[in-house]
Amino acid sequence: MKNMNIKQIVTTAQYHWQETPPINDQHADVEIIFDRQKRYQKHLGFGGAVTDSATISFNYLSDDKKEEYLNAYFSPQGLNYHLLRYPLGSCDFSTHNYHYLSDEDINHLSVDCDKDRIAFIHKIKEKQNDLSIFASPWSPPAFMKDNQQMNNGGKLLPKYYDLYAKSLLKAIQMLREKGVYINVINLQNEPLATQTWDSCIYSGKEEAYFLSSYLIKEIKNNHVNDLSIGIWDHNRDVLKERIDETFATDLKVEDVNYLCYHWYSKSDFEQLDYIHDKYPSLSLIMSEGCAELLIDKKGLASLGDFSHAEMYIHQIINDLNHYCQGYIDWNLSLDDKGGPNHAGNYCEAPIMISPRGEMKYNHSYYAIGHFSKFIDIGATRIYTSSSNNKIEVVAYENLDQSLVLVIYNSDENDHYFSLCDEVRILKGKSVSTLQIK
Repeated sequence: MKNMNIKQIVTTAQYHWQETPPINDQHADVEIIFDRQKRYQKHLGFGGAVTDSATISFNYLSDDKKEEYLNAYFSPQGLNYHLLRYPLGSCDFSTHNYHYLSDEDINHLSVDCDKDRIAFIHKIKEKQNDLSIFASPWSPPAFMKDNQQMNNGGKLLPKYYDLYAKSLLKAIQMLREKGVYINVINLQNEPLATQTWDSCIYSGKEEAYFLSSYLIKEIKNNHVNDLSIGIWDHNRDVLKERIDETFATDLKVEDVNYLCYHWYSKSDFEQLDYIHDKYPSLSLIMSEGCAELLIDKKGLASLGDFSHAEMYIHQIINDLNHYCQGYIDWNLSLDDKGGPNHAGNYCEAPIMISPRGEMKYNHSYYAIGHFSKFIDIGATRIYTSSSNNKIEVVAYENLDQSLVLVIYNSDENDHYFSLCDEVRILKGKSVSTLQIK
């Protein structure tokens, strides 16, 4: 691979996206190899979630700052996002509980409560019209549930299965008419979590029954042929048991398109291999992950720590190396305290915005960019390996046959490797993206 044009972009806690030349007075101490003949999954893109909190924080900005924000996320010079996640109704990152349907008359269904988020989507589409939108409800309406509330888990009453399926599809159709073109629906966000905020519980059998007997039939009867189905939308660590339970039913694998999962669990990446091998037609999508400030022992004081960026880098590299095809971060933005949030469940976002309209880019923003700016939609993952277990690497071949290597050095010490007869530095605690053309 001589006579190749190589560009190395590096981020550390001290600087971001800095181009770095070869260091040819050093000897390589790490071997990193790749093989473009060993090819794996196609890449579908990166993105984030349009929550109420993201919308509220976006609207704190002046017009010129809004333009900067939209470019930062949706232009090729920014993170080049193409995927969005859209809560159907309220979630924890809303100021209160709400739903599109308040009683048993489906003719009363309205999406007017989403007017601010709809306007936000239209602003996004001015920058990036090639979007795929994944939607999930956090809870059915309170009157449909056995606990008569949207919070604290509970279950959908069987007598409302038909009405709920009809209301979900009608809401999606109404949102599409208003320019929010939802491509994928998951039945439920985190269906095994009884949360103090909007939540609802389904077993794998219940999820499968609702989908096969109600929602999928409703979609087919209404000829909404371009609406895809996702399942699970919860943590990665119990995928084997959950998905086997889901498909040990009348639900057909060919009626499901996506398996969506979250990272709030142990790093059991091999679960993804199991799903890929047993259900190869399912596209694996990491649909939610973030730095949770209430879990970090330093709380709000940890906001923006480089360790949070390192968590993103480690998770993304390993997810991609285990057949993940798309990555959707959680809130696009939050306020400077990690909200607003009606449950007090504060988190970090790549961009934080104060009510005064001051915008801060966290290290995690630049960490995501090491992947999303350089790996094209349609790129193919290729084989890579590292001789040092503290150095993680993933590689893709883009459609133009250029190569992208993303390398994370989790060690405190610098290391060096050779590429095309050039020695490259891997700074301690850094991420590097190498473009090879």
